[in-house]
Amino acid sequence: MVQRMGEHRKAFAHDSVVQVAERLLKETDGTTSEHGYMAQWHLAQAHDALGDPVTATAFAQQAFETARAMGDRELQLKSLNQLSHLATVQSRYTDAYRYRRDHFALAMQHGDSAMLVASLNNMGNMFSHRLMTDSAEWAFRLGLAHVPGKGCFEEIIILSNLGGLLSEQGRHDEAIPLLERSVQRVDSSDHRSMARALNNLGFGLMEAGRHGDAIQVIDRSELHNQLSDRMLDLSIDNLDLRARSLSAQGRHAEAYATMRELKRAQDSLFASTLDERLLEQEKRFETQLKEEEIQRLDAVTSEQAAQIKARNLMLYGSLVLVLLAIAALLLIWRNFRQKRHHAEVLEGLNAELKDQKQKIEEINGLLRMKVLRTQMNPHFIYNCLNAIGNLVRKGDAVAASAYLDGFARLLRMVLDHSVKDRVPISQELDFLRQYLKLEALRFPDGLHYTVDADPGLIEDDVHVPALLVQPFVENAIWHGLAGKEGEKRLSVSFAEVDGVVRCNVEDNGVGRKAAPKRAHSDGSPSMGLQLTNERLQLLAFKLAGSGRIQFEDLHQADGTAAGTRVEVVLDGGT
Repeated sequence: MVQRMGEHRKAFAHDSVVQVAERLLKETDGTTSEHGYMAQWHLAQAHDALGDPVTATAFAQQAFETARAMGDRELQLKSLNQLSHLATVQSRYTDAYRYRRDHFALAMQHGDSAMLVASLNNMGNMFSHRLMTDSAEWAFRLGLAHVPGKGCFEEIIILSNLGGLLSEQGRHDEAIPLLERSVQRVDSSDHRSMARALNNLGFGLMEAGRHGDAIQVIDRSELHNQLSDRMLDLSIDNLDLRARSLSAQGRHAEAYATMRELKRAQDSLFASTLDERLLEQEKRFETQLKEEEIQRLDAVTSEQAAQIKARNLMLYGSLVLVLLAIAALLLIWRNFRQKRHHAEVLEGLNAELKDQKQKIEEINGLLRMKVLRTQMNPHFIYNCLNAIGNLVRKGDAVAASAYLDGFARLLRMVLDHSVKDRVPISQELDFLRQYLKLEALRFPDGLHYTVDADPGLIEDDVHVPALLVQPFVENAIWHGLAGKEGEKRLSVSFAEVDGVVRCNVEDNGVGRKAAPKRAHSDGSPSMGLQLTNERLQLLAFKLAGSGRIQFEDLHQADGTAAGTRVEVVLDGGT
């Protein structure tokens, strides 16, 4: 059964994992055995994958208690790592830190250097994620002091993490030697690991302002990446770093060409990601259908066996002439019961078909959402690249350089957000500010803008749909403010009203009636608002929420247009 659970996990058949694990847990009868532990551990993994972290945490805690009762330290470490992950997913950072601390203490008692270093590295990553840089540096340096030997995998990873942390703090004199050591420790024949290590070094050199050296290192990273099975996400990262370094050197034509190559690579990544999700859903659906078919076949076999037995009895009874009349009555009664049974079976099958239809509709809704997101990202990138191309053609090198550097940072945010349904509201605010900063560069007379949110939303770490508000901000700028004379103002604000997050985008532009219909340079209409409206409807359907978009024309006292306000009602959640 343990082997079957592993096979179901590889096939993403998490519902089947739950069924096998629960059966195994009943057979162990709650005893403290390795099979009981594995059942509890797999149940935690399956419920986490099914989006139920609370149930997953309960089974993970049971697995830890089982491992502790068995006295197996390795299984205890495995469960503590699982509990820390689940606490982080639920934003329970205090619990996550406590689990990491217990993991570290147990690894110290165990005396396994590799396990101790792995624990410190995980702790450092957690501190780094919480922006507790001093604590993260302490954990990484302590882990570096306990590495079991030079050139081991643990040393390479922790050197890279520590170097990246110091580089983000601007401590380049300390960061670059560490990143160079991580490159030296990698086996030159291991092209995948070498490509990753060189990419980290290239990022550190670029942050230190050594753009020429950074380009050379990034090219080496891509060469090793090509010699392996080519990781597309690493190629995208290399192209991004190369474009930023070229732009910093004033080589705008090369930077522009690199950005176009970056766009093509991202399109390929989006397409492959969508294909993988489709394949995953197909495998899960096929596995479920096979199991249901097996159950139906077992039921049919049992029913046929019962029918054969009944027919034999009828054959023997028919030999007795005296019982012919009784046998006839029995046959009539049997036929009546069979019809009633068949009617019940048909009702059950109809109910199952209805459930299957609902599941298929839900899967189709999710897939349509993914397709819309892959359409929104190229739409947004096309607008930005078109603006950069216009600046290059005008010969405005300063504006092109500033815009290209800002666009590279914005593109990195878009890449991070594009694979998530929701992001923390603090990250959405940073993204909108970066976007407005770029748009302001295109207005010679300036653009006054504000982006804020209620402090309670930020403190509660409220999550909002990713990449949803930006098209409305873009619409306000190019439909309302682009043709306006005088001061141009734009405000974006998030607030919670009656338990629902609302976003207001307000401008003092010419108004919707006076705004011209916007189109791209090739004559094709803008698709941003249509795609955003459809995505919001799908998201509201999935979450049974009340997301909607409402436009309001603003007027002065004399009735003249004074701008537009757009209210986007989001089904908020943490």
